[in-house]
Amino acid sequence: MTEGPIRIGSFLNYQIVIFLLVIIWAFMGFEVAQFQLLPLYETPFIWIAWAVFVLVSIIPAITAVTWRMKTQIVFIEPVWDLREREVSLSEYREMMKQYRSEYRDFLSIVDYNLILLALIISVMAVAAPFLLMRTTIILIAATPVIFGIFVLFFGLACSSITFKFIPNDATPHFPIVSEKSLRSSVKLMESAPGISWSGVNLSLGEASGYYTVRNTTPVSRIEGIESAANIQGITDESGYIIKTVAMLTLDNSDTPKVIDESSGETYPKQITEMVHKILLAYIEAKGADEILDEVLEEVTHFLKRFEAEGTSESS
Repeated sequence: MTEGPIRIGSFLNYQIVIFLLVIIWAFMGFEVAQFQLLPLYETPFIWIAWAVFVLVSIIPAITAVTWRMKTQIVFIEPVWDLREREVSLSEYREMMKQYRSEYRDFLSIVDYNLILLALIISVMAVAAPFLLMRTTIILIAATPVIFGIFVLFFGLACSSITFKFIPNDATPHFPIVSEKSLRSSVKLMESAPGISWSGVNLSLGEASGYYTVRNTTPVSRIEGIESAANIQGITDESGYIIKTVAMLTLDNSDTPKVIDESSGETYPKQITEMVHKILLAYIEAKGADEILDEVLEEVTHFLKRFEAEGTSESS
């Protein structure tokens, strides 16, 4: 058992059981193929039914063992030392790669690549006899062995898929938002005039040698007033924006003031309008300078051009 907030028993016994299961099912597939491939020409659908049965029947057995293996992890809630950080999209992508690698035993994720691989293996396993029936005698004779090998790899793929997907006590405390779900929002903010930087805002918590990533949202900074103003997306559990908020911090206040907000899907015009409102609010409170005047002019020009194009299209 490991020390700290997470206690994990040995996985070795369960891994041995999984390996024995896939070997047993591979042998079962070999035996089924030995008999059911003989009348393949006359009754091909009987072979398909038996092959699918062998492949499907391994899933409950594998799931039962991987569920027991994954859920033996016991989580003891630590006191997280949370610090807010802003990182670029590329930095966040690398952070999530490391996060997935280090905490693969705690996360609950759907691995679409592995699911696709399992589907390809299953299709190849069923189709192999049809593909090999017009080849050499050696390959035809080896078809039951080939099917058994496909069953083995299918079982291993299923065990990995289910292990990654099944949650445990630690899962709620290690949330994960994929970089892909944030990418479109960050790129949208990045393309708006008046935005100098766009990336990801997050809370990084540390405790007893572990770390967790919380409150992941897309964020952008306004040119000329980066330290005082930002536009931040409020996301759901999947990482998709449900609200966009423009905030401004003045007079060394720890509490930012909400200048504008919008719900639902966000468009470039909305982001630009938020930038415009933030700039006007800051200039009214602090006064203008050369940089802010240039940024405000650029933003105003964009909005006027957008409105002109909209008017011409409607007419």
